[in-house]
Amino acid sequence: MIIVACVLYAMLIYATTQMTARYNAFVKYNEEHIACHEAAAQMNAASDYLTEQVRLFTQNMDIHHMELYFQEADIDRRREKAIAILKQYEPTDEELQALEAARGSSIDLMEREIYAMKLIVVANGYDEAQIPEDVRKVQLLHYDKQLSSQQQIARARDLVYNRGYMDAKALIKAHGDHFVDSLMRHTAQRQRSSMEALDESLLRQRILISLLFIMNIVTFLVITMLIVKPLSVYMQCIRDKMRLETTGAYEFKYFAMTYNDIYELNEANKAMLMHKATHDPLTGIMNRGAFENLKDLLQKSPQPMALLLVDIDHFKSVNDTYGHEMGDRVLQKVGHLLQGSFRSGDYPVRFGGDEFLVILNDFDEVNRSTIKRKLELITRQLEGTADGLPQVTLSVGVAFSKQGYSDTLFNQADKALYVVKEAGRNGVKFYDELQEK
Repeated sequence: MIIVACVLYAMLIYATTQMTARYNAFVKYNEEHIACHEAAAQMNAASDYLTEQVRLFTQNMDIHHMELYFQEADIDRRREKAIAILKQYEPTDEELQALEAARGSSIDLMEREIYAMKLIVVANGYDEAQIPEDVRKVQLLHYDKQLSSQQQIARARDLVYNRGYMDAKALIKAHGDHFVDSLMRHTAQRQRSSMEALDESLLRQRILISLLFIMNIVTFLVITMLIVKPLSVYMQCIRDKMRLETTGAYEFKYFAMTYNDIYELNEANKAMLMHKATHDPLTGIMNRGAFENLKDLLQKSPQPMALLLVDIDHFKSVNDTYGHEMGDRVLQKVGHLLQGSFRSGDYPVRFGGDEFLVILNDFDEVNRSTIKRKLELITRQLEGTADGLPQVTLSVGVAFSKQGYSDTLFNQADKALYVVKEAGRNGVKFYDELQEK
């Protein structure tokens, strides 16, 4: 038995050495296959991201989306990086032709998207200094120049939503998919070949090991896979406060599913209670209690910020004239406009009654024109009555802090708001303007 065991061990060592070489080959081809797949996904994601940003810009006309578009097109350049990766794997001439066709169609589509952005820029009369060079140098067709602002906006949206645009996108994807699929087939073939060789080595090794330790291996695997491993995973999940993985024997899976049902119910209840505790039920934005908690964090922030105190002018007369239900709808409209007009990282708050505030994080006084522009847009929307709501105006006081939040910042904004109210309401005043006077 010792001699047979020594012979088997010698054969096992040889099989292991052979398997290591084949495994390394398999890993190499597998990494190539994964890299091709990830590069293809990155290329498609970058193309879809450009489409998303140009469409968002034509819809809400926020220059930030145009900046993100050119950030991707000129700086991040994920498509070009993905193509460079794919070219490393020796594509055929046919594959390269498909790739170049996709690139050419993509360039044509970008010209169409930039032209649509130019229409939006002209329609809204944006400051040329804020517009990227690629958009500034685009010349509108004579027909498009004669259109009204609303028609130019509609024309821009049509350019990035119509059938021609979708067909161009589909053509680019078809060329790209043809290139990637062909390249992926080549890498997959090499992967399968190495996998087959690896399987042979693994089979030889499994046979040799089975002859020596079959009972020990079976017992070890049963205990490890069905009992020890599930218990270890469950303990770690509980420590990390996560859902349990449904693994192991049937009893363990049943336990995990029952635990997960209770866990998900508990998490849903916690999320619901947290939302109710921190958000105003009428407007859906943060309430005063959440603001009080947020202040403690913002006081430690090293970033500059701005605070806007907002009052709805003569709100009591709205309630008296139209009723409290209409007043609630006005509050909802103001809350939604404040939430939708600023960045996702800013904090609109219903401070109480008809009083609101907005904290603009990482925002200094150099950008005060942005505040004015957004408030003017909000005011124009509040003046509209197409939604059946009465016209209202806002009084706004603004103060800036060079570093974090403080009670002084709130008092400064409150003083600026007071000046607006004393001057007849319906306006915005910056605290530092008071200081200059």
